[in-house]
Amino acid sequence: MYRIPYSLRDKVGEQLDELESQDIIERVNDPTPWVSPVIIVLKPNGDIRLCVDMRQANAAIIRERHPIPTVDDILYMVNGSQVFSKLDLRSGYHQIELEESSREITTFVTYKGLYRYKRLMFGISSAPEKYQQVISQVFHDCEGVQNISDDIVIYGRDKAEHDERLRKALQRLKDKGLTLNLNKCEFRMNKITFMGHVLSKNGIGPTSERIKSLLNAKEPTNGSEVKSFLGLVNFSARYIPNLATVAEPLRRLTKKNVKFVWTAEQKKSFDTFKICLSNVKTLGHYRLDAEKTQLVTDASNVGLGAVLLQVNKGETRVISYASRTLSAAERNYSTIEKEALAVVWACEKFHIYLYGVDFELVTDHKPLEVIYGRKSRPNARIERWLLKLMAYNFKVRYSPGHQNIADALSRLVDKTPVENSNSKDTEQYVKFIAREATPQALSTQEVEEASRRDEELVRIRKFIKEGKWEKSCVDYFPFRDELCCIGFVVLRGSRIVIPRNLRKQCVQLAHQGHLGIVGTKQQLRTKVWWPGMDKEVEKYVKSCHGCQITSAFPKPEPVSPTPLPTGPWQELGIDILGPLTSGQYVLVVVDYYSRYYEIEVTKDITSEKIIDLLEGMFCRHGLPLQITSDNGPQFRSKLFKDYLTDNCIKHRAVTPLHPSANGEVERQNRSLMKRIRIAQAESKNWKTEIRKYLFAYGTTPHTTSGVPPAELMFRRKLRTKLPQVENLQENDYDEGVRDKDAYSKYRNKIYIDEKRDAQECDLELGDSVLLKKATKDKMDTPYHVEPYTLVQKTGNSCVVKSPEGVLVKRNSEFVKKYQEPESVSDIPENPSDLSEPSVESSANSDDVPSAAPLDKLKCYNSSGFCYISAQLSPITKSLTGKTKNEREGSTYQKKEGPGGSGESKKIKQMDPCYVLVKDLEKTEEKTLRKPRGIYP
Repeated sequence: MYRIPYSLRDKVGEQLDELESQDIIERVNDPTPWVSPVIIVLKPNGDIRLCVDMRQANAAIIRERHPIPTVDDILYMVNGSQVFSKLDLRSGYHQIELEESSREITTFVTYKGLYRYKRLMFGISSAPEKYQQVISQVFHDCEGVQNISDDIVIYGRDKAEHDERLRKALQRLKDKGLTLNLNKCEFRMNKITFMGHVLSKNGIGPTSERIKSLLNAKEPTNGSEVKSFLGLVNFSARYIPNLATVAEPLRRLTKKNVKFVWTAEQKKSFDTFKICLSNVKTLGHYRLDAEKTQLVTDASNVGLGAVLLQVNKGETRVISYASRTLSAAERNYSTIEKEALAVVWACEKFHIYLYGVDFELVTDHKPLEVIYGRKSRPNARIERWLLKLMAYNFKVRYSPGHQNIADALSRLVDKTPVENSNSKDTEQYVKFIAREATPQALSTQEVEEASRRDEELVRIRKFIKEGKWEKSCVDYFPFRDELCCIGFVVLRGSRIVIPRNLRKQCVQLAHQGHLGIVGTKQQLRTKVWWPGMDKEVEKYVKSCHGCQITSAFPKPEPVSPTPLPTGPWQELGIDILGPLTSGQYVLVVVDYYSRYYEIEVTKDITSEKIIDLLEGMFCRHGLPLQITSDNGPQFRSKLFKDYLTDNCIKHRAVTPLHPSANGEVERQNRSLMKRIRIAQAESKNWKTEIRKYLFAYGTTPHTTSGVPPAELMFRRKLRTKLPQVENLQENDYDEGVRDKDAYSKYRNKIYIDEKRDAQECDLELGDSVLLKKATKDKMDTPYHVEPYTLVQKTGNSCVVKSPEGVLVKRNSEFVKKYQEPESVSDIPENPSDLSEPSVESSANSDDVPSAAPLDKLKCYNSSGFCYISAQLSPITKSLTGKTKNEREGSTYQKKEGPGGSGESKKIKQMDPCYVLVKDLEKTEEKTLRKPRGIYP
């Protein structure tokens, strides 16, 4: 939704109410797949117009191809007529009602909610053809009445015949409930202009506008303009006799090292070409059934040019020329704005030819391909032009400048200034946007009066006038060459230096609408300045209460991988999945070591039932050392806690509203739900399908460990339906699994930390913090309004206390440090004293089990190398914080294995992943390969 200034909301509301009362739009209260934004446009009378940006929706509309009569067909029927009338329907589109099924694509959003059109609206790509079809049906049996789009012409051989046909047409309009716009209707005329032709009793002729721009072209003043004109001439070369002979004097001026001298010979050649090009015989007749219609536009520093072309039966003909001079204001436009202006001006100039027709827009300015695309967001001036072009169906194609035949018309235009109404409307629109977007500002008189009394600026004005600067003005000295004063006001370039007592007010004005730090700085930098302005802005915005409770969430802390347990069924993760559509729940229990998991289906999820189900699993696999769960009521009950205590099982409850802390079981829940949905879609028994999945999962090598979960769990291979060779050799996976697990987890840790831009938490006990809300509606703030107090922090688990004294436990991602809003008195007297407080960061993580002892880690490869996982080794922990030389001098006591004699070996190199030791069988040193790109 495009934001609407608050000052315009009343006018927008009145406009919506008026359209709704006229039965043109209606409210939308149901979900809709289409929503388009609205742009507000100022009318000349000061009122506003609502324009729906349908560019995205038009891409999905299938246009209905309705046959449109050609101009030649209508001109043939009009032949011999002497009296003519033209009719214009008032708001013609809005007189055609849309069916219910077609209305939802016109849905648009405003601050009052969603609306949609009940009538055909401006901006729909298929509207012109549908409009033509409806109007044709109205007059299908009315003799002497023809229309192309919104042009309705009535003709007769005399007044009596004309009047009879006119009365019948008006009666038909009355019967169909259609109304006319009297100001645009012409009755009983002996000559009218219709689709670029003049219809009169004398016959049919072209309008003077088609050749006026070419006849008024000025003489070239340099070789480049001569080349542009010859390019236009060559395009119509087939219609100009003796082209080479006539063009020879002009071609001489385009050669290198030839001085440009315009003589009577060149003038004669130039005038001859203008007459030939403007000859009626060389201009093609406009045809609605042409193979291709092209509009070629170009802009120069002095004017705009356009040529309308049509391709029929492989032959390209010029239909019309157009050009005009840029006004004084338009000459200050940027190049891209001039080229964009040429497009909108040319489309309006050739409106009678282009409206309702697919055409190709050819330009030598490549950025227009993007600007006039469906997803562009240009500046206010070009946005105004985009709204006007929504009525046309065209595709932009880039063509190099030397191939652009409109180049000559834009360069050789008459230098007489022309005040264009389109330019005037555009400038009014830009002023309207600027006026409505400007916040309440300080007056120059207030700044001057405050500057007169400000002691610091008094000294600065003195230094500026005398040219002698003291060392005490260190903040102003680097900019002394940019400072000047007008009266009591001090300027740095074109920016006012604000006195001290108005700086707070300036920051508040710039921060209106709660712009961010960058936006507030940009607001100030264009108009005002004072030393230390950026720091004051940062301090003010960071302490803004509204910005803090709605700003982005803090960066997540670095991932803390869970260490792999020393064996199966020691540490478990449990969770309850459901409820399902059948009203049942699934108890999921995952072993952290093997990733093997079991499930139980139940309709009762009380503590008693959960204990009963767990006892069945414990009978099969034994009691675990630790269970990790969420904070469900069945896991927090006294009965469940007593059961775990009686069986010497440690209970680890994750942080509330932070399910990723128990990520292993949550991931398995997602896999289970996928299979349940598949079974439901295929009308199968989901319990049977789940058992099939569990068996397939348990016998498939896991992506992290590389070993099937059931094999790690039961220390044997399970037999499956697939044929296999029995392996009688005893396998020991422990060390290999441990190393692969560490490898995968730390690779994932670095990837996730970098992807989420993880940062250490800077919270300390006693800090005022903002607490993220668990749930909120669209209009609510993401944080609670009142600050909380941090009373406990363990790892990334935080306990905060509300102003009412209620304790709440949350993950650190839900907590953000709060800065007290700054008062006026908080600003120091000397701006140079402003500085950001240092923040000491710290990194904590959820409680994790301690590393396994070294004597349980044994792995020797076939070559006799003994390697030790640094993340799990007590040796590594004992070397933490030592220098490289100290680490290299450390020793460890070798345990078992080939060549194991128990002697001490010195560690030659300490690697973040592995410890390098000497070969146990050979005297040379070997290095285990380290995976690339994993450890810092």
